[in-house]
Amino acid sequence: MACVVCLSDTVSLVRAVREEIATWGHTLYPFPCSRLNDALRQAVRQASPDVILLELTGAIDNPHIYFFLRADQSTRNVPVIFLSSAPDLDVFADALGADGSLRVPFERSMLRRVLGNYLDVPHVVDTPRLEVPHPTIQRYTSLLRRPQLMTMTMVTAPPGW
Repeated sequence: MACVVCLSDTVSLVRAVREEIATWGHTLYPFPCSRLNDALRQAVRQASPDVILLELTGAIDNPHIYFFLRADQSTRNVPVIFLSSAPDLDVFADALGADGSLRVPFERSMLRRVLGNYLDVPHVVDTPRLEVPHPTIQRYTSLLRRPQLMTMTMVTAPPGW
């Protein structure tokens, strides 16, 4: 089981990531990314993540958090993936040297593809859906509602009857 740290101030983003990560059996540690302080640094170090998701917003400390992650000995080699709705996300990620980027909002398949480069992600198998005609369902339901038919059992009379 892997550990994923998500640095984000957007609750809906953290919720979407958490739901997807949980289905894979990995653990998500969400932290705010609005400001960099010693408590955040220590919490990220203690989590010892396998992958870090960093939301880039208009907050001033977002680039500082990235530089901290790259400068700190415990997170230097951990893949960092940028999450943002900015139109120039790919250019920004390339310029800073991020390991990946994902435009927000995203589809779960996109998150699966990006994280699949760094984590064991189960492959989703598309199972065929069986369509059962409505009359068949109605017949089956009516059979379940019928009282059980009495079964005939052979009873032998005791002597002297």
